Amino acid sequence: MKQFWLVIVSMLWFSIAIMGIEERSYTVVKTDGKIEIRDYQRVLSAEVVVQGERNSAASDAFRILFRFIQGKNKSQMVIPMTAPVSQERLKGDTWYVRFFMPASMSLDQAPTPSDPRITIVEHESVRLGAIRFSGFSSHKNLKKHEDKLRRYLTDKNILFVDSPMYAFYNAPYVPPFFRRNEILFTIKENN
Repeated sequence: MKQFWLVIVSMLWFSIAIMGIEERSYTVVKTDGKIEIRDYQRVLSAEVVVQGERNSAASDAFRILFRFIQGKNKSQMVIPMTAPVSQERLKGDTWYVRFFMPASMSLDQAPTPSDPRITIVEHESVRLGAIRFSGFSSHKNLKKHEDKLRRYLTDKNILFVDSPMYAFYNAPYVPPFFRRNEILFTIKENN
């Protein structure tokens, strides 16, 4: 029993310790329970396009992008890890997976990838609808919260791009009840 509590306390401590990483910056425009309308600032991302079932594709992409930020790039620059890691379905079993760069990094400062699968992309300021939830990133949990956010935006007559983005803030070993996950939809400009 003592080992059980030692493991729990260690995971909690480590989860709290890594919360110091930079997160993609946004301003909350409106809050309604767990749903927020947010304005995000311009940011860069390193992204890859991968094929396959979401979990295995995301795992493959994570390894590729992690090597890039660990210095496997033409400048051998180490880039601090940020949150969230973002996933977005392109079509079928094709996924964009993104690591966002630190907010202070400009396009001319970003290292050139050594791996041709990685692209550096500049994302302009954007308004997003978001819902935050905990638990595993299972298809069932994602779908449940995606549907809630979609219904909310539709009921409020907020026009949005019906292509959800998934955002994950924690390492896989963080207990499900401590995880921060989000579903986001891009809100169209005329709202």
